[in-house]
Formats: sequence, structure tokens, C-alpha cells
Amino acid sequence: MNEATKAQYLDGEVMPSGMVVEEVAGGPGTSLAGWPFEASRFTVPPGATSELDRHRVSEVWMVRAGTGTVRSEDRSIELAAGDCVYFPSFVPHQVTNSGDGPLEVFSLWWSGEER
Repeated sequence: MNEATKAQYLDGEVMPSGMVVEEVAGGPGTSLAGWPFEASRFTVPPGATSELDRHRVSEVWMVRAGTGTVRSEDRSIELAAGDCVYFPSFVPHQVTNSGDGPLEVFSLWWSGEER
């Protein structure tokens, strides 16, 4: 791929926790062909906890707004707007919104060797 491409978010999927996930996908005039990762954005309501996630891909979360506590195996990590967190393949993780407003996160994931 030798040119810029764009994509767009799909309609949001509401999870049992109340979290809303919008994945990036190709649409009219868009394409994910050649992208080295997949992406989404998600919003966790105040007081809610996301579903436990564990998968073969590596993942990075970038917090856009709000605060939360990530649980990953036996570790807890406090997050706030501007923070990023990385999850290696097969490491279980979930987040609880500890703030008064929505927790907004961008997520990128990819398969391949760890760095």
C-alpha cells in the first residue's frame, strides 16, 4: 500500500455491561486492506465494568476521557485521560469506570511477534 487510506466506525454494539464498542471497518470509499492493525473505540459508563477479555492478539488502549481501573491478571492499574496501556497476547484484562463521566478509550490490536 503506497497511499493513505481511511476507514470509519461501525454502529455501536452495546455489551451486557453497558459498554458501547464501535469497531473500525471499511465502508463506501474506505478500506482496511494493508492496515497492520485493527481498531475500535469504546465507552464504559460510570461504575460499570467491561467484560473480561483474553485473546491471541496484542492490544493497546489509549484513554481519551475519564478515569478507570484496569485489572490484568493479579495487577491493578489506574488510568486517566492521556494514559496508554499495553496487553500482550493471552493476558486477561478488563476495566472499571471509577469516574463520574464516561470512560472513553481507543483500542488498537494486531497479531504477530511481541517486541
